[in-house]
Amino acid sequence: MYPNLFQKVEDVSENNLHPKFKLLRDNVFLVGEREILINWTDGFIDRDNKIIKEFQTTFHSSFWEFYLFKVFKELGFEIDFTKDRPDFIIDSPVRILIEAVVSNVKKDGRDESTRNSDDVSSMMVPIPLQEDFYKVLDESIVRNSNAILSKSTKYLEKYLKCDWVNDKTPFVIALSSYDQVNYGREYFYPMLALLYGLYFIPQSDSYESKESIIKPGTNSNIPIGLFKNNSLEHISAIIFSCSTTLGKLTSLSISEKDSHIQQNRVINIRNDYEPPHYKTHVVSIENPEYLTDGLFIFHNPFAKNKLDEKIFAKSNATQIIPEKGTLRFEGENTPIYSRLNLPKFMVNDYLIEAICRDFNSFTKYKS
Repeated sequence: MYPNLFQKVEDVSENNLHPKFKLLRDNVFLVGEREILINWTDGFIDRDNKIIKEFQTTFHSSFWEFYLFKVFKELGFEIDFTKDRPDFIIDSPVRILIEAVVSNVKKDGRDESTRNSDDVSSMMVPIPLQEDFYKVLDESIVRNSNAILSKSTKYLEKYLKCDWVNDKTPFVIALSSYDQVNYGREYFYPMLALLYGLYFIPQSDSYESKESIIKPGTNSNIPIGLFKNNSLEHISAIIFSCSTTLGKLTSLSISEKDSHIQQNRVINIRNDYEPPHYKTHVVSIENPEYLTDGLFIFHNPFAKNKLDEKIFAKSNATQIIPEKGTLRFEGENTPIYSRLNLPKFMVNDYLIEAICRDFNSFTKYKS
């Protein structure tokens, strides 16, 4: 059973439809992307009869929920849809409460509709050459902090009052970043700072320990290192992505079926611990991108109810587990640093080689 995502919602005018929804609905070349998205929703139950309207008008939050639902189904989780909150109640293999949230552009921030060719090309720029790296990093930290803390408050003040919510059950926040035009190149740097106080310094390819940052455009201090004490002990982990975009649909569409209708090619830049540390991945049926590629799970070492890392061990998610004063990274595949979704005519061997060369020329340890 599939929700009818593209049906006309009577009280929504064409002017109020989200640009990404209209692109998916109207572009004849995105048939593969539409098929992937519809497949994500197979079996999804709209408990409050709002998800289709939200998908068509605000897009990101429902898009993220559809993606998460598909991830949980692929992992064989059993989901209890008989309760209306939190967003996902996992009954098996173990009981987990998962609340989904997205971080959006601030009210007076630059709208994503203004994204241009310079923004697209910035995905190919190595971090040390990104003049706005700290601006992007700090904005993401602030927006993601707001999203996490709002759901933390909701859990403590509302969800714990529900008969079916037990404070002995792991509680996980699933966060997707759409907090600025170039959210796709945030990678995991904002979350390492926000959760563990590890602030990345590109010039030295190292991390600086910090307790706060200055909120962009203000003199306000924003605390970071949220998982360095027990203040959020009720949160077991954060599931995170900054790459669940329309490009994800294109990449999965190419991975499953190389249609002649498909006008684009996708290049993933993957970050590897083995040299060369940045590898280009041209997505194809033979060399696919998988559903959980680009997903991160940040574990809270102070959590009262730990999330068992084995739960996501069979996925391609990268898990970050603090232990003995360091961070352990676990995953079946190299994580996606950034993704380029370009018209086919723009992708050639020279571009692919140039990206790999440019990125690896700035790594501390060269092959």
